[in-house]
Amino acid sequence: MLRCISLGQWRARRAAWAWAVVALLCGSAQNFDGGPRCAQAQGAGDAVADRGPWQWVRGDNGVAVHRRTVAGSPLHEFRGVGTIYAPIAAVLGVLNDTEHRLEWMKEAAAQILVQQVDDSTVIFYSRTKAPWPVSDRDAVLRATTTFDTQKNVVRIEIDAIEHPAWPPQKGVVRMPALRGHWYFWPEKGGEYTKAEYQVHANPGGSLPDWIINMVSKSIPHSTIVHLREQVKKRRYEAFEKKIEVLPTYQAILASARSSTSAKPSPAATSAPMGTPATSPLAAQPAVPAAGGPSAMAPAASR
Repeated sequence: MLRCISLGQWRARRAAWAWAVVALLCGSAQNFDGGPRCAQAQGAGDAVADRGPWQWVRGDNGVAVHRRTVAGSPLHEFRGVGTIYAPIAAVLGVLNDTEHRLEWMKEAAAQILVQQVDDSTVIFYSRTKAPWPVSDRDAVLRATTTFDTQKNVVRIEIDAIEHPAWPPQKGVVRMPALRGHWYFWPEKGGEYTKAEYQVHANPGGSLPDWIINMVSKSIPHSTIVHLREQVKKRRYEAFEKKIEVLPTYQAILASARSSTSAKPSPAATSAPMGTPATSPLAAQPAVPAAGGPSAMAPAASR
C-alpha cells in the first residue's frame, strides 16, 4: 500500500538519517586510553575488489567529497577529506569529549561505554534522536585507534557489532550495518590535520535507498566542517599531553616535520583535491565495513 508523507516529514527523515551517522561515528574516540598501538592494517579506504572507483560529489569550504558503489549493496560509500587547523591531538580531544558533544552534534541522544577491550579499542552504545515521525536509530560500535608510524597516519576504524549487553531496544531502529573510519595525517609540521571521514552504512527502517544515497553525500562535508569549528572552541590540555607523549605519535610528527620542506612528490601534485599525498587513496583512480544485520525492534521503522 502506497503511503504518502508531507514535505516536512520527508525533510525530517533526511535530517534524522544524516545526523544518525554523524553521531554514531563521531563517538568513535570516546574513552580512548592512549595505548601505544601501532599496526599496518588495511583500512576501509584502501583499494578493495568489491568497491567501484571514487566519483566526485562536491568540493567547497576546503572539503572534497567522493562516493563509490559497493558490491551487493544499493547504498553508496562516501568519503570526505579536508584540513582542520589544529594538531591531531586536539582533534582527538574533541572526539573524546562526550560532555560537550551536543554543541556540534545536536541529535546525539546517548553514547555509553559498553566495554574497554584494551588501551586502543572500545565498544560503545550510541543512540541518535530523530524528530517525529522518524524513529531513533542506534548501534553498538567497536572503535579501534591505531598510530601507524610507517604511513604517518592515526586511524580510528569503526564497525557495527552485536553485543549481549545491548540488544535491540523497543521503539528504536537498530542500524543493520555500519562501517566507517577517521584517518588523520599531520600537516604543516603537525600544526594542522588532514582529516578523512569515510562511511558505508544502512540506517534500517523504511527509508528508500535513493533518499539515503542523496542525504549521505552531505554527511562527510558537514561533519568535517563542524569538527573544524568545534576544535576552535575547546581545547583539552590534559588529554592532548597524554597523546603527545606517546612514542608512536611523536614518531608520526617527527616524520611530518622532516618532510615539511621537502619537494612535493608526483603523487602530491596529481592527487585529487583534499586527498593527502601520504594517503593510501592517493594512488586510486579517483576523480578530483561491518557488523551483521540485527533484529529490528518492534516499533515504527520509519
